[in-house]
Amino acid sequence: MFGKSIPVFCYHAVCEEDGHSPETFAAHLDTIVEMGFKTISASHLYDICLGRRKLDKKYVVLTFDDCHISNWLNVVPMLEERGMTGVFFAVSDFIGEGKIRSKSDVPEILPIREAFIKALSEKDTSQFMNEAELKSLVHDKGMEVYAHTCNHQGCFKDFRSCGNFSADSHWSTWGIYRRFNPKLSVFDNGSAFAYNGFWPIFRKGRVLFKKRTDEERRQFCREDFSRCMEKIKEINGAKRQFLCWPWGHFDSLSMQEASACGFEGTFTLERSANMLGTDPMRINRIGVGSSKDAAWIRKRLLMYSNEAVALGCFKFFSKKNDIGRVLYITDTGKLSGGSRQLINSAKAMRSAGMDVVAVLPPESALIAELENIGAEVVVLDDFKNLFTAANFLSDLISEKNIDVVHTYHNRAVKIACIAKGLSLFGRKKFKLFFNRGVIYKPNPLAPIFSMIGNGYICNSVKCRDVLLKHGVPSKRAHVVYNSFTGGGRKPRRSVTTSVIYVGNSGYAKGPDVFIKAVDTLLSQDSCEGVRFVAVGLEDLSAYKDIVSPATLERIECPGYVSHDDTVRLLATSHIYVMSSRQESMPNTLIEAFDAGLATVCTDAGGTSELIRDGVNGFMCPVEDVSAISDAIKKLIEDGDLRKNMGRLNRKIVRILMSNSAKSRALLGVYSSYTKDEPKTDPLDIDTIMEE
Repeated sequence: MFGKSIPVFCYHAVCEEDGHSPETFAAHLDTIVEMGFKTISASHLYDICLGRRKLDKKYVVLTFDDCHISNWLNVVPMLEERGMTGVFFAVSDFIGEGKIRSKSDVPEILPIREAFIKALSEKDTSQFMNEAELKSLVHDKGMEVYAHTCNHQGCFKDFRSCGNFSADSHWSTWGIYRRFNPKLSVFDNGSAFAYNGFWPIFRKGRVLFKKRTDEERRQFCREDFSRCMEKIKEINGAKRQFLCWPWGHFDSLSMQEASACGFEGTFTLERSANMLGTDPMRINRIGVGSSKDAAWIRKRLLMYSNEAVALGCFKFFSKKNDIGRVLYITDTGKLSGGSRQLINSAKAMRSAGMDVVAVLPPESALIAELENIGAEVVVLDDFKNLFTAANFLSDLISEKNIDVVHTYHNRAVKIACIAKGLSLFGRKKFKLFFNRGVIYKPNPLAPIFSMIGNGYICNSVKCRDVLLKHGVPSKRAHVVYNSFTGGGRKPRRSVTTSVIYVGNSGYAKGPDVFIKAVDTLLSQDSCEGVRFVAVGLEDLSAYKDIVSPATLERIECPGYVSHDDTVRLLATSHIYVMSSRQESMPNTLIEAFDAGLATVCTDAGGTSELIRDGVNGFMCPVEDVSAISDAIKKLIEDGDLRKNMGRLNRKIVRILMSNSAKSRALLGVYSSYTKDEPKTDPLDIDTIMEE
């Protein structure tokens, strides 16, 4: 048979300045009295939960988080007037010294938000109850004061963007950055006790973010709880100590540390019954908003004083977007452009402090590189048997506690979609994204794939536009640009001016267009001392009918070379030429940018998203041999123009296409909800050019 339960209400500031008027609060108290409820202490509630006292009356607990000065000036007198008691949770770093104050001693009462900002940014804690007032609460007023951590530390729990740091930002932002700067980005916040969080690191005028490890958060909780308890014990002198979770956020790790520190009970913002058998480490509370009237209080008293109703009207806290481990999967073992970006994405995640697992075919060329960056590599022998592979992947996701799966190449997409379906049958739930780095027509099932998973991640706006034209919903297509992580060294140019093409012999890459452009240029100018290099072409005999033999003799063809050697060749060159007929966002263009090269490109795919014609490169119409030839000639003749373009291109890559930039962009997509606007913004290269 169901019995009684004890409602526990959670208040914050009670003042006109914060929108919660004392008159409304007084009406709440009067309603509690009229309904025959008696206020009890946290210690009394604890004893009832453990069966040491009987739940023989209609009890209620009133709690007040943060100890805003309005609690002392407005709340305490009203409680005393009605013979009621309250439980106050103090932020220990905000407990200042001084005398007991009256209303005349506090000429200006600030809303709780502004009070937090002043305390965090200016160390001005005058808007919170001081030590003398808190001690008086306990020893003169017969009320309770317990811990609310040292400074209510917040963190960026994910990378859902909240714009730039502004006067309207959440107050916890001042505790994360410590100093106001409108150029800094702000993200979705949460409790630093429950979330590892992404923390800013300032280097050379730029801000990077790194996820804290479980052990780092454990140590943070341990130190904070111990220091806070020591301070609160000086005030309350109690043997039994309680903790109130900031924002009501907690998890098993932080709960373990609270218990290890000696807290015998904690107050959450979960909702359920408080009665015999309730775990004192998870005491349920009902948050009271500033707009709630006495009628609302009456309804909650009726609901949560009845065990059956309180158990039915539950609300449990669950951590949202707590991404700690990402899995990348591809069925190809070749170091293609997509594979190179898989490696770069894994590097970006590792640099942000994330755990990375990669599922690859045996003898994959990616294994060594991924293992070198600290990724865990798991080999899948059979990608062709889709259902067997999907079961393998689903088991791995559960075993490794994977939060996000990011696929590269088609077969991996199908396997992951089946694994996503299996998650509906009680297996580990995860977010699923598909990489898209090409510009041609997608699989006819792409719209269905996008709905099974969480969407596509495209490497250019043009690439995304193609998906939208073929039925992929706008909300399921994001843009995250490719990245490149160079060695950080300045390129060492050869003395001889060098013009370089990097690609292959495929029609889409336009090698013939490059060769014709060189032929046109040489027909007008001998270009003495200029080198022309075509990386990726082994035999020029296929072009003997379209250009002169003398032109073919001038073009050096090292054939296929490794990625590292390609990067070294770019670093010794001066002008990069991309003559493609079809592209999305070629890796070699970004690598040329990083090497500080001036560029001549055809307006194919997303290339125009990186180049401002005549500023950091030249844009030419596709297959316009004359335009390409003229642009190369300008750059050969104007060394200063080459250097200026190269300098801008290097800045673009190092700032906007770095590991840090990609990790932030990827995690922004991984953190997104379906209701969010997709990430589609082009790179802000114009700002870089203005610096």
